[in-house]
Order: sequence, then structure tokens, then C-alpha cells
Amino acid sequence: MKIKKLASAVLSAILGTVIIFSGCSNGGSVNDNSSKAESSITSSESKTESSTVSKTESQSSKNESSKNTEPDADYTPAMWKVTKGDKEMYLFGSIHATQDGAENLPDYVQKAFDECDYLAMELDTDSMMNDLGQALQLTQKLMYTDGTTIKDHISEETYNAAVKYLTEKGLYISYYDNFKPMMWISLLENAMYNDAGIDITKSMESIMTSKAKKANKKILEVENIDIQLGVFDNISDELADVMILSYTQADPSEQAKANNKLYEQWKHGEAIEDTDEDEIPDECKEDYEKYSKAMLTDRNKGMADKAEEYMNDGKKVFFMVGAAHMYGDNGIVQLLTDRGYTVERVSKTENLSKAA
Repeated sequence: MKIKKLASAVLSAILGTVIIFSGCSNGGSVNDNSSKAESSITSSESKTESSTVSKTESQSSKNESSKNTEPDADYTPAMWKVTKGDKEMYLFGSIHATQDGAENLPDYVQKAFDECDYLAMELDTDSMMNDLGQALQLTQKLMYTDGTTIKDHISEETYNAAVKYLTEKGLYISYYDNFKPMMWISLLENAMYNDAGIDITKSMESIMTSKAKKANKKILEVENIDIQLGVFDNISDELADVMILSYTQADPSEQAKANNKLYEQWKHGEAIEDTDEDEIPDECKEDYEKYSKAMLTDRNKGMADKAEEYMNDGKKVFFMVGAAHMYGDNGIVQLLTDRGYTVERVSKTENLSKAA
């Protein structure tokens, strides 16, 4: 069974939050098995995007000192310049799992970033994870509050398969039964990526957050946690069941190949669109279409609204969200073009003053 995966920086942050706060959410009482599982999770997933700023900067510094700082000549990710009158901003599509050298930005991207006063991201996960109040509220949003558990929302077969998969990796604790499907998807996705040898913490979000903080640039949030989590309200129990089961049946080697292909497309500035030919059971297709619309189409409009707000406020912003949000008839590039903005692709430094 195949189904579209939910690669998401936010889900990684969610996982980190629950690991940290599940003990206190459980009244501060976690049994020995739970402690062992949490220790295993913390060890294998400690490099999540919920890491503290100091840890992120330390890792970034280590990477930069151990690698050639010259950008790869083939490293040409897509970037656009948006103008209207004397106002301008840059659009840059991010990718949640990069590879070595991604921190060495091409000159045209680095120069554009240096010109801007702000970095706009989907969420400032570093800030969120370092705020105890926000983290606790987030954890509560991920839990069932009607007296049910995950067992009441997915089939016994899927539940048992997910528990078996996580237990074999030392990642299961019974307390997770209180959490909604998005948490289970996050746990399973992180485990699957780990098996595939993919470090999803090496994201453009973490790279650019570190650069922004070093340059004293203010970080703006394009969305908020309610918007992000609201997407998952469009996952019916039936669709959640299919999604969770698909992770337990995933082939890590195939995921590694798919991730490498996606990274190469992004690295060369090729369009990244929702073109997966996944096998969705007929009874879930309508639910899946609703979820996909909420994940991309609806959020794209909100992101375009935010970009327009920044432009109207006269902010010089380096606007970075997932690359898939940029492309297509309903993508941010087209939406801003339709609203009367000049949006032009930038491919080299000399194009920054007049995009081409």
C-alpha cells in the first residue's frame, strides 16, 4: 500500500514537544518502560527541529568548519523577486530534508537574504519549543479530550502494526495512546526516515534560522500552530488508518530513493508539485482530496495573503516556505502574479536588481 507521506518540519517539532512534556502531562508519573522508550527516542531523534537555538548553531558551526564553504555549481534552488512600485521581497522554497552542502547557499540566494531585514517562515519552531507555555498548549492540542484513545479511531490491525513497529525500535510507550493520529504519523515518519538514513533535521528551516539569528534578522511567522494543526482536522479516522498503516509497510530504501530524487529536483530549481500517483482506497479518496486541499491549496492562499501584508507594510522580507507551495496554478507565485505583483525568477546575482 502506498500513500503520500507527511514530511513536515512541524511534525518533527511536535514529536520533540511530546517527548519533552509527555511526562508532566501525565502527572509527572512515567513508568520504567516509558522512561526507557523516551530515552531511546531522545537518543535517536535528538536532532529534531525542536532543538534549542544554541544546539542548532553549534551543529551549523561544526558543519561549516568541516566542509568546503564554496557552493556547488549545480546548486541552483528556485527563488523569485516580487516587486510592486518601490516595494520588494524574495520568495524562496524550502525543503525539509537537505543534504551536505545545503548550508553553502548560492551567491544569488545569499545576497538576497543579506539584503532583507526579515526572514519569514511557516513557523518559528525554535522559539516555540523554547517557550514552556506554548509547548504545553501544543501537547494538549495533540491529545484526545473526549475520553477516547487512538484505539477508538483506527482499526485493531493498524493499531497493533503501529505499536509493533515502534516497539521494535524502542519507541513505544502506552501514554501515546492518548494522542491523535498526527502524533502517531509523526512518530512513525521519524522512525522511517531514521531507518532510511535521512536526517530530517538538516532542513532549510534550521539552516536559515541559524543564519537569521547570527545576522540579527527578525523572524516572522507566516502561519501559526492552529493553522498548521488545523490541516490535520481534515484527516478522517478512515484516512488516518490508511496513513498510519502505510508507514508500517514502508520500504526505507524506496523512501531514501524518493527523498534523493526530491532533493535533486529542489537543488536544481525544478518544479515540485503534488503529482504523486499514490494508491488511495476508493473509500478514502474524497477524504484525501479534502486533506490535500487543506494542506496545499487553502494554505497557499493564506501564505500569499501574508506575503501581500508584508509588502503593504513595506517590510523587506526573505519569504521562505515549503517549495511545493510555490508552484502550480494555485501556488504562491501565480497567486501574487494574479494580484498584480511582478514575480520574476532569479537565477544569478546580476539578476537581483532586475530579475530575469
